[in-house]
Amino acid sequence: MSDHSWIDDLDEIAVDIDLKLHPVHADPKAEVIIISDDYVKFRASKFHLTRTSQFFEDLIETVRHEEHQEESIHLEFPSTTIALFLDLAGVCDPYIPIVSTNRARSLLDFVEFTLSDGLIDTARSTLMEAAKHHPFELLVIASQGDDLDLAKHALRNITSSAFREEFILRVPFVEDTEYKIGSLKEYLLRLTPAYHLAILIRSCTLARYNRLITMTNGSILDLRYYPPITGPASPIVLIPPDSSSLRRIEEYREWY
Repeated sequence: MSDHSWIDDLDEIAVDIDLKLHPVHADPKAEVIIISDDYVKFRASKFHLTRTSQFFEDLIETVRHEEHQEESIHLEFPSTTIALFLDLAGVCDPYIPIVSTNRARSLLDFVEFTLSDGLIDTARSTLMEAAKHHPFELLVIASQGDDLDLAKHALRNITSSAFREEFILRVPFVEDTEYKIGSLKEYLLRLTPAYHLAILIRSCTLARYNRLITMTNGSILDLRYYPPITGPASPIVLIPPDSSSLRRIEEYREWY
């Protein structure tokens, strides 16, 4: 199936779907039509798009040479993300919007997908601000994208109090501390091996341990540390790290 027939099929489907025109990005004189994955229609400035995004510049240049007078660009992103991107693309000095962590992450994904290099720093700063009270979730996002800048920011915001709030179950009027080991293990499974090292080294740094990692049979395990993570006699066994993970150990020590 050719690219043209694929676009035509999408346009035919769109006819049968009740598209909602965005209330702000709806200038009838705007040349480019964008349709989000939740079926919101945008009319966007070709000038702003091509100035901001290499993806849109290449796509619009290709469409310009075709016979179709008006094509819709269908993107697998929600309307809230596209609207935020268009807001930022239309100003001289992009600002840091106040949004949720999920929306900020989607914005970063969008500017990376559209090759909008001028907005990368803005999108990353937006995510850092949105997740400033959720450093553990930000570290997961950094792990999934192997984004070292985000990882450093997240780890620096993981404090002793953050560990206690995330992984310690406090029982009223009971002096002993009960650790949510199951929650910690589930969290570690969301991280890649390299970031297992990062979070554990951060934990040990907070606890002022000199011996950070115990290597046994080629795996990172036997982490029988006391607060803030495992508590006594509660080892956490992680999967064997790859060589790149091990090379990062010294680098992580310099992050704090």
